[in-house]
Amino acid sequence: MSMLGVVARRARCGYRRAIYTNRAFLFLCIAFALSSSFSRIALFDLANKAIIAFMCLAILVFFNQRAQPKYSYLILAITGALHVISLAFPLSPKDGIATYFTFAFWVLFWLYLAQNIEMFIKSAFDARDILQSALKVWTCVTAFSFLLPFCYKYGWGGGRYFTSFTTDSFEIAPVAMFMLALNILLFSFDKNKVKALAYSAVPLACVFAAGTRTYLIVVMLEFILLLRMIIEKPIAFWVVLTGVVLACFYIAAATNIGQKFESAMFETTDVNVFLEVFTNGRSEFWQVDLKAFLASDWFTKLFGHGFSYVYELNLNAIGMRLYAHNDFLNVLLNFGIIGLLVYLVSFFPIMSCMKRIGSVSWGLCGLFFVMWLFNAFFNMIYVYAVAVIAMGVLAAAMIAAGKESIWLSKSESGPSIN
Repeated sequence: MSMLGVVARRARCGYRRAIYTNRAFLFLCIAFALSSSFSRIALFDLANKAIIAFMCLAILVFFNQRAQPKYSYLILAITGALHVISLAFPLSPKDGIATYFTFAFWVLFWLYLAQNIEMFIKSAFDARDILQSALKVWTCVTAFSFLLPFCYKYGWGGGRYFTSFTTDSFEIAPVAMFMLALNILLFSFDKNKVKALAYSAVPLACVFAAGTRTYLIVVMLEFILLLRMIIEKPIAFWVVLTGVVLACFYIAAATNIGQKFESAMFETTDVNVFLEVFTNGRSEFWQVDLKAFLASDWFTKLFGHGFSYVYELNLNAIGMRLYAHNDFLNVLLNFGIIGLLVYLVSFFPIMSCMKRIGSVSWGLCGLFFVMWLFNAFFNMIYVYAVAVIAMGVLAAAMIAAGKESIWLSKSESGPSIN
């Protein structure tokens, strides 16, 4: 065999290995979302921690199989250094092990997706029957859980909020966000409008019943994106959108989540009180967290105070051991200005991919950006791995809808050597 033939064979073998690793990562994403739906059961909670570790490992293996841009390795090196520095600060035994993985996963996931989005879409298309089955199983199980009394939890204002088989409404809501994103990805493949709308019902019901205002708005924006993909004529879209918005107001008014919005919007004219009620008290410790960052020395401003600092800070300030509930403040306190730059530089390339590869309209790109920003600012997204994956799947769906040639290609033999 000639040298050229050997090189070609190695290239094809490397490409196939990358395909298999990519598929494994896709299936781990699905497994993580399904497992997250049953976090109330200790075994599934433990499985989640193992799955996210395997996802990080799969991405690193993939990076070894396919050369990535030099800036990706630089960002990974900086991320590793930030984690080493953070481990030098005092740690608390109260921190869950996931605390140490979430930021690294955020960086790894977006670096991987931005450089390999087409392969990810192709893998999803090849596995579309499996993805459809996963969506169907989750839909049936979650719909059934609406009938079970123990799948609800009493919370704000004495209201009864839906949790399904998770421990909290803030756990079922990001799963609903993921499943709607998966539904949109499958729609980009088969263009079945009726099926797409039908499978949107349970995720939408989840966020209304869960009473999480941030996720209600984010998932509704996600649904609006689906409607825009389904309804191509602008006038028809705006007519339908008006009806959807009116229906949302009616449903919200009839559920506990409506009381949350009402208390924030109509019970006070004081701006500070409005912010405190609207953010469910978050603005109170945001001020504490921001003041703590501004009072930091130059080293901790650049590199952060470590993993446990924000928890202890809020515990001393308001009596509750909470993270910042704001990506930007949490990253600044944990990993400093350098960490915040890494956070942003990791994420924004996917926006470029949406325009460059999928020719996604500026309007839909803007909607995607608002979904990320709203969630990151008012709730935090990077600590909810399933929500991070949901955003990635949604980006893939938008690109797939704009460039069908990605997944219509039948060749898996890899690049040719001329």
